[in-house]
This record gives sequence, structure tokens and C-alpha cells, in this order.
Amino acid sequence: MKVKSPAKVKEILWKVLEIEPAKRREFLDNAGTTAEIRAEIESLLSFEAVSADFMSLAITDFSKDFPPEIDADEISLVGQEVGIYKIVGELGFGGMGAVYLAERSDGKFSQRVAVKMLKREFNVEKIRRNFKREKEILAKLNHPNIATLLDAGTTADGVPYLVMEYIEGVPIDNFCENNNLSLNLRLKLFNKVCDAVQFAHRNLIIHRDLKPSNILVTEKGEPKLLDFGISQLLGAEDLTDKTAITIFGAMTPEYASPEQIKGETVTTATDIYSLGVVLYKILTNSHPFDLKGKTTGEVLKTISENEPIMPSKSEPLAVAGGLRRRSELVAENSDNKHQPPATVGGSDRSKLKGDIDTIILKSLRKEPERRYDTVEQFAADIWRFIDGLPVLARRATVSYRASKFFRRNKLAAIAGTIVFLSLITGIAVAIWQADVARKQTDFATKMQSQSELETERAKSEEEKAKKISQFMFKVISYANPAWYAEGAKFDGNARVIDVLDDLSDKIDTEFEGQADVQAELHHKFAEVYIIVAQGKNNPVRTENFAQKLNFHALRALELRKQFYGARHELVAKDLFYAYTMIGKNYREQAELLAEAIEMMRETNPKNLNLPYMLGDYTKGLIMPEYAERHEIYRKAARPFTDENKYAIAERYLRESVPIYRFHYKEDNYAIFWNECHLAYALAMQENRKDFDEHFDICKQGAEKLKGGNSAEAMRKNVELVERVVAEKNQPK
Repeated sequence: MKVKSPAKVKEILWKVLEIEPAKRREFLDNAGTTAEIRAEIESLLSFEAVSADFMSLAITDFSKDFPPEIDADEISLVGQEVGIYKIVGELGFGGMGAVYLAERSDGKFSQRVAVKMLKREFNVEKIRRNFKREKEILAKLNHPNIATLLDAGTTADGVPYLVMEYIEGVPIDNFCENNNLSLNLRLKLFNKVCDAVQFAHRNLIIHRDLKPSNILVTEKGEPKLLDFGISQLLGAEDLTDKTAITIFGAMTPEYASPEQIKGETVTTATDIYSLGVVLYKILTNSHPFDLKGKTTGEVLKTISENEPIMPSKSEPLAVAGGLRRRSELVAENSDNKHQPPATVGGSDRSKLKGDIDTIILKSLRKEPERRYDTVEQFAADIWRFIDGLPVLARRATVSYRASKFFRRNKLAAIAGTIVFLSLITGIAVAIWQADVARKQTDFATKMQSQSELETERAKSEEEKAKKISQFMFKVISYANPAWYAEGAKFDGNARVIDVLDDLSDKIDTEFEGQADVQAELHHKFAEVYIIVAQGKNNPVRTENFAQKLNFHALRALELRKQFYGARHELVAKDLFYAYTMIGKNYREQAELLAEAIEMMRETNPKNLNLPYMLGDYTKGLIMPEYAERHEIYRKAARPFTDENKYAIAERYLRESVPIYRFHYKEDNYAIFWNECHLAYALAMQENRKDFDEHFDICKQGAEKLKGGNSAEAMRKNVELVERVVAEKNQPK
């Protein structure tokens, strides 16, 4: 659909441009134009609002390239040749350009393409440069969900054109409605678009005009991102020059970010905002703001200043005609008679309440720095929703986590529980290994050429399994007071720790020559002694436990290296357990812990032990009770950095958060502890960017943990952070 009288639009536009901005609305009110013509004029005027340099050209200079007597309706390019392509139809028109359907005409092969051309009256140097920039941008983008640039050139009369992959599809919002897609299918489709935008960002390109009509979906359900006409090459321009950044920056006000509207610096966060509006549209068939009946100026003010409507409370779309451009109206399915649905893919709109509300509203925040840091993070939160996981944009309240996951046992279990869990696991592993050994034996008999080798290996595994089972089943005999049982010496009243003491010296003899099994058992025993060695009831007994802890931890490390080599994630874990025993002073201990962290990052950066290592390091780096270690730990950090100790700690603690969340899924003491220390590091730097978010989780931990050492530690953490905040707020 084209505006019926482009000549009339041009005539009125020249008159409006001669009037000072404050009086233009009054002039248009009395001009006697149709709503369609007025909408087109307001659309073109929006360019002027953000392009002072462009519009500062004198009208006589600007119009000298125009053929003023030619009406666009009188010109048709259908049937004409553009390079090796013949134009066969019109696809769409915008304020300054047009897109045509064309076919290859050189006879080499059949191909349909889309040819994008400037209107002749806008073929001036300023706009040609923008057109050339679009060509440079598209040439860098090779992605399955981005329309491909095929060719480029200039017509005989000097009009530049681009030849693009022709996409037969419909705008993404129409596709979702026409196919009645479910909520999850809409989200998965949207995430494909996010992949394409993230790809552009990795190539240092910002789209700046993301909207449904620029995202077409094919019959096969594949989205294609179009129209990089107002894209920005990051680093290609002086980002302090607002004129350079915002030329044509308000092409589509309904999907423009507040910073685009205000003429401020545009970043990747601008695309994140526009993606948020697109997601809002395809899930609700409405807009985040009430734009009905508003002029372009009122629309810009609303988007810049008002808060968006929560998606779950949105009303059906009612967009004012004055906000639609010809290019959008052509691209949309004009024959679509659907009324805005009250549901999303047959689901109640209330399903958007909660996580989806939170995800979208985070992407639509006025301040760019408060949105998602990257499109990849935006998409990742959507995948977390699809997978039933807690989304990172939402505060981790108790009721929220409980609705996502079953409660798990607290990790701060008593030593006996840890032991029995380890022993039960060992028995299960032993039985499994015995079964594997039997299967290996059966297989070996069928393979004559390798029968002796396989049989020997199977016997070895079966023997190992039997020994582990026998070793583990000894625990049960400690409960038997009979003279022939292990528990005789304890009259059947043996405690778990008594069992460990009795079995400690038997590991190496029971499993001689099996370093991997020995190492694992020594490590498990060390885990228990770490806890019981901290007891205060019996100093003599506690000292004995500490000696046993040292023995098992060091022996486990020695055996791990012997079996796995010098650099392995299990070696890193046991070095972490033993670094305070090996290091003779704080400097050696810091260097050993830094080495363990570096090794774990290399071998398995998702290992749950890594955040605990980082947590230990930050204690020595910044916590007040370890002040004499701070500078030593700062210098020992790997790789070496000249950052201050609080900046290093902040990096380490932020690195820990996703690892904890991945393994634990719900809040626990380790997460609370980490969040408290991160809040402390931020407070010491007077960094308020996301301080409140982390400190809130810290305080939640103090409220949830009732009684015991953990609760006391959390209370002290909260008090420490509050004290620092109070001191920093004191007038200087």
C-alpha cells in the first residue's frame, strides 16, 4: 500500500520545514490533510528532530537534486533492468527508499532477489553515505537468520542499489498469530532472532531499527533479520558526535529506545531494548506503552518518560494510524482479519505473569546499564524460563525458588551424614563396578584374540570391587558388639568418628597398588576431619583430628599426582584441601591457592570446588580479620594485575555466582556467603551499580538461616557490610 499523493506530501513538507518547530503542529491541524498524509509528514519530520546536521541544509540546496515536477505514482520501475536483474514487482516503500522484487536476467540461472534503492529525490551525498555504510555492514554478516547481501551497484542515472536475498515470509508477530504458536514456541522463535542480533553485535554492528516488519519468518519457521539501513558500525564513528550517531535514529518511534529518542549515545543496549518491545508484541499483540491517538512528539515523550505496562496486564493493540509507515504497512499482512487475541497461543495471558514480566521489563529499563549486559544474557534467561529454571532477572525469594525446585538438604550437614553418604555411594559404586567387571569377563570370553588380556583386566576390576565392598561393609560390623565383630572394642556403641579413626590406617594396605581408589578414600576421610577438627569440646581430641586431617589431605594429593599427573581437576581439588598444610607462611599459602585456582580453571572451570577456592582466596584478600595477608594475596593473584584488592575480589566473587547457581539451583549458605562478600567488596569501592541486588540476597540469607554457626556468620557479614555503608556515607 502506497501513500496516494506523494506530491502532496512533498508540497506540504516543504512548507512545514519553513515554519519554526513550535508552530508546525498548528499549521498541520489547519492544513486540511488526510490522516494518512499527515502521518507520512510527521514520520519524515521525525528524521529532522534527530538529525540537526542533515536538516540544517538550506531547502534550496537540499532540493536542487530533486525532480520536483515528477509524481512518484507516475513512475514505475517494473520491467526495467538494474544490473543483471529485471524488476518484476514492488515489495514496499519507505520515506526515502523502496524495495522491489527482481529476477536474474543474464540467463545463467534462475534467482529471485529483493532490490533496495534510494528514491531519486533523496539521492544526495549525505544519504548515499548511509546507503554505502549499509552495504559495508551487510557484507560482514553471514548468518542463517540474517538476509544475505548478494550484490550492489549504481544505476545508469547514479542511484545506488543493494541486491538482497529475497525472503518470502511474514512479520514475526503475524507469523505467531497466524499459526497460533504456543508461548514456548514463540520464545524459541524469538531466541533465534536473538542469536542473529548477537552475531551482529559480535561483528561490532548495532541494528538500531529492530521491529516485527524487519523480522520475517519463512514458511519453514525460520526468522530472517532485514534492513540494516540505519545500523551503526561500532568504532566507525566518533561516539561523542550525537549527530553522527542519531541520523535516522528514530526511524520507528514505537520500537526506539529512550536514548535514541533523546539523541544520546547508542550502544548494543539499544538493540536489547528494541528486542524487548518485539518480544512484548509477539507475546501480547500490544505495545508496552499506551500510544493510541498520540502524535509522534507525544509518542517520543511517552517512551522517554513513562514506565511500560506489565505484559501480563497489557490490553489488545490499538496503534494510532499516525505512527505507521508505508514500509511497515506494506510488509504486514494487510488481509489479516484476526482480532487481537486474549490469549497467547491458546494459553491464558496470566502465564506471562512473573518470570516473563520480569524478563521483558528488565530489557525495557530506561537506563541502558540496567538492561541485560548482552543479547546472549537476554536469550539465556528466556531459555531458563523454558527449561523451568529460575531466571536471573528475578530476585531469588524463598517462595519463587520453592516453586521451581524441590528443597534440597543443606550442605552444612554433620560429619556423620557426610561419612555415611560417602560410604553408601562407595557401596553402590562397588556393586556397579562388580557388575561391569562381570560383563567385561563375559565379553572377554567371546574375543579369543584378546581373551587373556580382557580376563585379567576383568579379574582386576572385580577384585577391586570386592575389596571396596568389604572395606565399606566393615562399617556395619562396628555396630555389632559380638567378640568376633569390629564393634567388640566399643561394646557396639561405636560412633562414626570412631569408625573412621579405626579405619584410617588401613586404606593403603587394603588397596595397595590402586592409587586412584586410595586417593579417593583419603580425600573422603579428609573431608570429615576438616569439620570435626574444628571442634572445641576436647582440645586433645581436636588436635588428634587435625593431625589425621593433615595426613589424609596430603596423602590424597600425593596419590592424585601419582595417578593423574601434575595438572588435573582432582589434583587441583586436593591442593585446595592441603595448601595451608604445605605452605610454611602466608606467601607460600597464597601462591599454592592461586596455583590451585589456575589449575581448576584450566581443567574444569565449572567444577563446584572452584567457587569455594575463590571464596577462600577473597577472605585472605579483603576480609578485615585477615588484614596482614591482604597485600600478600593481592600480589599472588594469577595472572598478575595491578588492580586493587577489592577489584580483584569483586571479579573472583562474580565468577563464582554462576557456578554456584548452576550446581545448587537454589539459595544456600555458600551462595549467601558469596553474595555478602561481593556486597562488601562493592561497598568498599563505593560501587552502587548492583550493590542493592547482592546485599538483598545477603540479608535474605541472614533471615533464613536460624541458629548454629552459619546463622551467626551470616549475621556478622550483614553487620560488616552495613557498617561499611554507614562509614562511606559519612560527610567528608
